Amino acid sequence: MKAFRADWVCPASGPPLRNAALLVSGDRIAGVGSPVPTDAPVEDFSGCAIIPGFVNAHIHLELTLLRGFLENLAFGEWIRTLTRTRYERMDREDLVVSARLGAVECLRAGVTTVGEVMDLGTGWEAMSEAGLRGVAYQEVFGPRREDAGGRAAALEEKIGALRTVSGGTGLRRLGVSPHAPYTVSDALYRRVRDLAARMDLPVAVHIGESAAEGRFVRCGDGPFADSWKSRDIPVEARGVGPLAYLDQLGLCGARTLAIHAIDASADDIGRLRETDTAVAHCPKSNLKLGHGIAPLREFLDAGLRVGLGTDSVASNNAVDMFEEMRVAVFLQRTRLGDPRALAASEAFSLATLGGARCLGLDAEVGSLEAGKVADFVVVDLGDPALQPVYDPVEAMVFSASRHNVRATFLGGERVRVDTDDAEALVREAGARARRLAGHDPA
Repeated sequence: MKAFRADWVCPASGPPLRNAALLVSGDRIAGVGSPVPTDAPVEDFSGCAIIPGFVNAHIHLELTLLRGFLENLAFGEWIRTLTRTRYERMDREDLVVSARLGAVECLRAGVTTVGEVMDLGTGWEAMSEAGLRGVAYQEVFGPRREDAGGRAAALEEKIGALRTVSGGTGLRRLGVSPHAPYTVSDALYRRVRDLAARMDLPVAVHIGESAAEGRFVRCGDGPFADSWKSRDIPVEARGVGPLAYLDQLGLCGARTLAIHAIDASADDIGRLRETDTAVAHCPKSNLKLGHGIAPLREFLDAGLRVGLGTDSVASNNAVDMFEEMRVAVFLQRTRLGDPRALAASEAFSLATLGGARCLGLDAEVGSLEAGKVADFVVVDLGDPALQPVYDPVEAMVFSASRHNVRATFLGGERVRVDTDDAEALVREAGARARRLAGHDPA
């Protein structure tokens, strides 16, 4: 048994505890705010708060190398440039370095659990190497109906290969991700649905993200329809919104994560509630790409499982869950014209326990409770920008940043990223980025 004492312990499942300790036995939490046994060693974090490790419900570790590479592009061109770069200019080693850099960034920012969406499996490998918990969703693409069988078969092979490389644990799982309506045919969606059920895999789908996507699904026109037609792929107007379309395909459900869900009507919210579909809310990415503001308040009032995600740093630029919490609060207050629309405590829950619920991992992570895995973060409240502290959660949500993370713990053990290794990784990433930008020879 060992104890970690701080000015505040913020469990996420209950109110903050002042001048309290977190007790850890092995890799599990033994007590929160309990008296410290006289024979237990104590690590003191004076001037700090202990919080659960953040759960980043949606990220693309594989795309870290594209931070700053896709600036000032309309969404259609953003997608096309990303796709061409990833498949025509980046090799697997680029994606390995990219995912490793992303994993290091997460741990230093206090993120211990992720909902990773990947293509070549390097995100899964980076999660395993770094000790990150979470679900790694293997993406699949295929807009042509006639290709659906082959794409689904290839997806099943990828899942099998990933399980062979690293079989996963209860805290690190595989899933599947049919990308989005403008990159996946209805036939492939159904194949993936059936594959997920047969292999007992969770599903994540980018859905309801942009006006262009909504126009494509409802009316069968717009930039995504033009792209399909230029490749002689038939386009069909569905006559319903993206979330209704997903439900028609049988993909809404308790093991499905709807990523973004900005385009969500009252009927859609009812549909998500009835099917127990979870939502990954990515406020900063949504703003940067000009997509709009999701009806988060309505999601929460309907009792949906909602978590916060950063999305990739290609569309966000930083893994900082403090910023995500802050922006989520400000957006809902602005959207609804009410400074009470979203409380700091609600945002804190979304970034921790809410994300764990979305990923189906809330029995193990997401809050500081006896019996759960001892994944936690120490946040330094001594920064003048956070003082004075009347309420630690409000202080962190409204004033803190990833730079206030003093320590990250996985299973009760402090994560130590070797400085030399990190610097070498940064140099390697920089060299590869210069090649992508055309500043260095291949």
